[in-house]
Amino acid sequence: MKKFLSLLAMLIIAIAVVGCTPRERRNEHEIEDLGSDYKTKISATVTFWHAMGQANQGVIAEIITEFNKEYPNITVVQQSQGGYTDLRDKILTTLSSGNNPTIAQTYPDHVAAYLQGKAVRELDSYINHARYGMTQEEIEDFIPAYFEEGKIYDTKGTLYSLPFNKSTEVMFYNKTWFYNTKVDGVSLYEKYNLGTVEIVDGKPVFNDNPDAFLSWEDIIEICEVYINSEAYQALSNDDKLKHAGFAADSEANLFITLTQQFGGEYTSLEEPRFRFNNPQSKAAMQWFFDNKEAGLFGTSTKFGTDYSSDAFKAGQIKMTIGSSAGANYNYPGDPDSTFHVGILPYPQFEDVTQFGGIQPEKGQVIQQGTNVTLFKCTDPMEELAGWLFIRFLTGYKAAMIWATKTGYFPIRNSVRTSQEYEDFLSGKKLLLDANTGEWTTIYEPSFIAKTMKVGWEQRNIFYTSPAFPGSSDCRDVVEALVQAVLYGGVSIDQAYEDALDELE
Repeated sequence: MKKFLSLLAMLIIAIAVVGCTPRERRNEHEIEDLGSDYKTKISATVTFWHAMGQANQGVIAEIITEFNKEYPNITVVQQSQGGYTDLRDKILTTLSSGNNPTIAQTYPDHVAAYLQGKAVRELDSYINHARYGMTQEEIEDFIPAYFEEGKIYDTKGTLYSLPFNKSTEVMFYNKTWFYNTKVDGVSLYEKYNLGTVEIVDGKPVFNDNPDAFLSWEDIIEICEVYINSEAYQALSNDDKLKHAGFAADSEANLFITLTQQFGGEYTSLEEPRFRFNNPQSKAAMQWFFDNKEAGLFGTSTKFGTDYSSDAFKAGQIKMTIGSSAGANYNYPGDPDSTFHVGILPYPQFEDVTQFGGIQPEKGQVIQQGTNVTLFKCTDPMEELAGWLFIRFLTGYKAAMIWATKTGYFPIRNSVRTSQEYEDFLSGKKLLLDANTGEWTTIYEPSFIAKTMKVGWEQRNIFYTSPAFPGSSDCRDVVEALVQAVLYGGVSIDQAYEDALDELE
């Protein structure tokens, strides 16, 4: 059965049985004023469903601890539901029983589906509440584009979510290989103006060029250097299938971004909503397919890994595109025993018309990441407690913890422009000289901090895809389209036709 129809069936069942379940939701709600001592008076359990891994769960646990210093009688139970698709599907199946979480990590297209089930609580009544809300200054402190994303679901601009974790995509490259690989006696690192190198104690010290950039045309040249190298040619034919110069991590993001870089359209809020069946998008797929067939490109599917970062760390590829939030997954460890990793912006085309595209007015790189959403609850105190945790989670203190301990961008201007965050990005540290008793300032930015700086520099060319019922399924379908074309022997025209059939 088609994925879209199966999810729609879940939704129809959910809507049909609402009202006869053991946990009937309150559609109309009044927010009780508990008085000025509400922080200690309110007692409830908040269930927070998300799709975070173990490391980020630890950061959430730290935030919950801080929250409980103010709200000692609210218990927040965080529960990972697996991946984002697992999270979405599990929430959809709870809409009929009312056993949904209090709050959840959500993508806009997921919220659009939950709204079909009338399960999401609007946040305007909470955020504007005289006692429990946010001040106008606190609201305006959100990065505007992030905040507005929570209001895209109707023409009135009803607020259904607040920003939580935001990221983009960047390119990681094997700096050691770039330095050791020479063309006409010049290392690739220097040839492409990625920086300069000093030899200290027999080891290279890289001075990266902060304005460094590789175009797609550059990447093709570099990949050709790799597949013509002695190391690659020495591989068996089977091993060559598991190696390439470049790979992309998310096949869905790859499809969407290349479609837009080729001047095509992916989806729209206006009918017809699925618009990717256009010459520019097909030219983009043909371009990537041709380079994959030449042994230059790949995706995680090619390497039999969950993520291209696994193949990158294993030395099977020299460049990979991945989430800025997943920076550490691309870090192989001590560079002296593995290799140095560099970070660059997402590649753009110098001239896409030579490949059949239409040159866009500006570059294209995805802005992605989730928000946090409140569900309607039978117990008004549970719902209020859920809002209070959302307010804390998206407030200055928690936003600072999140931004400095994960690979996600700050959601608040006050965090982004703070000295504490600037010190985090620069890696500012104070060292005490035991002999003189004097403090010395040094700067050693972490790999995450370096990645976030590169990612944020792309903000003027960020794009987001429209969110509507079915847009989440569209991502799943175009991911399958990429796999069918690259690895399934399906022609491009047939793959696009199959994708539209799946969605219609």
